[in-house]
Amino acid sequence: MLTDYGYVMEQINIAKTIKKNNSATTVKFLMLMTIIFIMTFIISVFPVMITVLFLTAPAIIMNIGWLVFAGSV
Repeated sequence: MLTDYGYVMEQINIAKTIKKNNSATTVKFLMLMTIIFIMTFIISVFPVMITVLFLTAPAIIMNIGWLVFAGSV
């Protein structure tokens, strides 16, 4: 936009300033959201992993037993 008004250039400078100042705020927001996501992920996955461990433990023990048996034969 070609005008002689000073506020047009001022708006461009304000946009650059906001872009520069918001990068730190954006990083802080992303770090906060990442921490919240990791906490909720661990809290929701922990009970499931206990169940999976109990379900897979017998299969792992049997496989180790077969490996020991095959090595001794």
